[in-house]
Amino acid sequence: MSRSFTLGVPGDKSITHRALLLSSIANGESRIRGALDSADTRSTVDVLRALGVRMPPTLSNEFRVAGGGLHCWRAPARDLDCGNSGTTARLVMGALAGRSFASVLTGDHSLQSRPMRRVTSPLGIMGARFDNLGDPDRLPIRVRGGPLSPLD
Repeated sequence: MSRSFTLGVPGDKSITHRALLLSSIANGESRIRGALDSADTRSTVDVLRALGVRMPPTLSNEFRVAGGGLHCWRAPARDLDCGNSGTTARLVMGALAGRSFASVLTGDHSLQSRPMRRVTSPLGIMGARFDNLGDPDRLPIRVRGGPLSPLD
């Protein structure tokens, strides 16, 4: 039995990032209306497309996401450029940590200067593996996905 849900939220960057990520791992098509269409949320869209998520061009602040389920993401053919979006980098880093492939997250000069330890530290305790490809605790970072253990 298939169910359809409609959820109305204000155009908020934080919510838009999360709606895009959750829609990408849901089964079926999601339509995110009233989303904030910004450079940062476009970075999330670009990263998801690089991970194999089908997303047609955005029309009138509506994102359409063809979710393929929890394990639909594929190893990217290129580095995942998060632009200047720390939210994209940190949320995607966490989601990639449990995947069965490696990915490199990078971003613009400003994003590469921001620390990532608040994400890499707890994920490392859970079993995630990270390779610093530049300055320690900064992007670019290779995320080597694999099984994770729960954390209290």
